[in-house]
Amino acid sequence: MADLSEKNYSALFQEKKKRFSDEFNHIELIDFFKSPYLGYRYRAEFSLIKKNGYTSLAMTKDGQKKEITSFPIANLRIQNLMESLIRFINTNSIISDKLFQVEFQSSRTDDSLITLIYHKNLGSDWEQQALEFASSENVSVIGRSKKQKIKIGNDYVKETYSYLNNTYPLFLFEQCFSQTNPYICDDMLNWVSENVEPSLEDVLELHCGLGTFTILLSRLFRKVLATENSRPSIKGLKQNLELNNSNNVYFARLSGQETLAALNQERIFNRLSAIDLNEFEFSSVFLDPPREGLDDKTLLNVKNFNQIIYISCGFETFKRDMNYLEKTHEVKKLAMFDQFPYTDHIESGAILVKKAPD
Repeated sequence: MADLSEKNYSALFQEKKKRFSDEFNHIELIDFFKSPYLGYRYRAEFSLIKKNGYTSLAMTKDGQKKEITSFPIANLRIQNLMESLIRFINTNSIISDKLFQVEFQSSRTDDSLITLIYHKNLGSDWEQQALEFASSENVSVIGRSKKQKIKIGNDYVKETYSYLNNTYPLFLFEQCFSQTNPYICDDMLNWVSENVEPSLEDVLELHCGLGTFTILLSRLFRKVLATENSRPSIKGLKQNLELNNSNNVYFARLSGQETLAALNQERIFNRLSAIDLNEFEFSSVFLDPPREGLDDKTLLNVKNFNQIIYISCGFETFKRDMNYLEKTHEVKKLAMFDQFPYTDHIESGAILVKKAPD
């Protein structure tokens, strides 16, 4: 088992810090954010492995399934649910039959959800047994199979994020991307709010997801145009905006490239028919792309914004994109967020402002 001690975590964090600092040694203003060394994961996915008639949770390593007997990097609520669920699976053939994947999600108030994914159609007998487990553990349960979803309780957990002296709630929906480490998410929100001046102009947000950063941006800028290509995430975003009474956010289901094409009047989209793009005065763009980073066309377009706020989950693509963006923008602040301790993964943040013309 990996060394999950605080001492080892601190040593690994220093290695990441050095790696980040060495890469950006020309930048003076860099902030570094550590994670708790245990109990920081609030989402976890497992496959199943059966040995000697006993079913266990498993994860794949080096192409092979490895049994998971403990998972201390998860929060305590998920750890307890893992134990309860395995006991239930091993004593209930209706629940265990053709079950191949299990997903856990929780919040810091212990609001919790388990998704069970099957290679079979789920009937009323399954629903009755799942309801029994959900009631005994005070947890929501989702059953999924091909073209089927059975919901017992909610299909989301409710998390509350903090920045400076403010908070806001967010519904984190099942099957939608959300931040795995809420403590680091608070750090990211706080870092953005500390380093971005409130503005009477507007911000464009690409890849907005469920609205984790959208709510914050709505409090820093006059208006927000938020776009996202995922239907479930856009549906979740709508509910989160209603939850927070965010009335200055306009949103549409568009990819980043489609959004920029619309702004450049290259294409007309029916999905934008209710939004008058001429009413926006964009000074800033907020980017939180997938791991592959920004495509060439997006890079070409975002350099026209006065301010670029960039959160990245892929360090190699972040380095590549920063090399391009620094040709037109000065780096105001950088940050390294240790979203995934004990791994090589580095989450990065940058705030850039446009260089004055020569």
